[in-house]
Amino acid sequence: LVAQAIHQNSPRKSKPFVALNCAALSENILESELFGHVKGAFTDASSDRVGKFEYANGGTLFLDEVGDMPLATQIKLLRVLESGEITRVGSNAPVRVNVRILSATNRNLEEAIGAGVFRSDLYHRLKVITIAIPTLRDRSADIPLLIEHFVRQFAKRHGKTIRGLSLAARMKLGSYPWPGNVRQLRNVIESMVVVDCDETLDVDDLPLELDPDVSSAAAPVPAESGSLAGLVGRPLEEIERIFITETLKLTGGNREQAAELLGIGERTLYRKIKEYRLS
Repeated sequence: LVAQAIHQNSPRKSKPFVALNCAALSENILESELFGHVKGAFTDASSDRVGKFEYANGGTLFLDEVGDMPLATQIKLLRVLESGEITRVGSNAPVRVNVRILSATNRNLEEAIGAGVFRSDLYHRLKVITIAIPTLRDRSADIPLLIEHFVRQFAKRHGKTIRGLSLAARMKLGSYPWPGNVRQLRNVIESMVVVDCDETLDVDDLPLELDPDVSSAAAPVPAESGSLAGLVGRPLEEIERIFITETLKLTGGNREQAAELLGIGERTLYRKIKEYRLS
């Protein structure tokens, strides 16, 4: 999402944005994906194929998980960055390309260089501007916005009508630690959209990877009450105050997002905050 935002706010925004996950492919397939190939280059190469560099010509190529790129492919990538030319697999004819490279990794590349699995020259070639993105766990206020974005995206992709998420589902998603960051959230939302049958995403649609024990351990309500059972017998006003307080914590104090999570209007939330003297 950050890479797409950079592209959309650049002079290249009218040109293609192409993304490739470098960790998801073997060395041979990765090179074919990046640089393309000619007919007969290998057993299954029945025709010429354009690679990601040529598809992205004039625009942006986003190399995700670049730290997992094989050393042999790193050498070829470095050559492209230095010459501005690619050579399709199985060909000797260079092709000029004008592409902006954005890359991302979860690895410590300096340690990878020391271990001999990442090239120092490529590292310095790519490291022109570095943006450190906090983990999703450290920016929980972004979660509601990301949820809405991915729900719209995948509902359209899979031809589903999704009217929204239940409060319980939002709370589960908001309190989960997300060790896989935005990619994990994206995959979870797509899974929920695909399996949903009643146009409302609920906790029953959550994949098994979201361990209920992990989620509930960090859930907003138990932070003050100890457990859901601890709410039994408490005045309704106190339960409401707990929900509002914990939801505001979840959204980092963003009242618009908190109101959306709680399913109430902003004016109602402001009134409740004043009524319960919440800061």
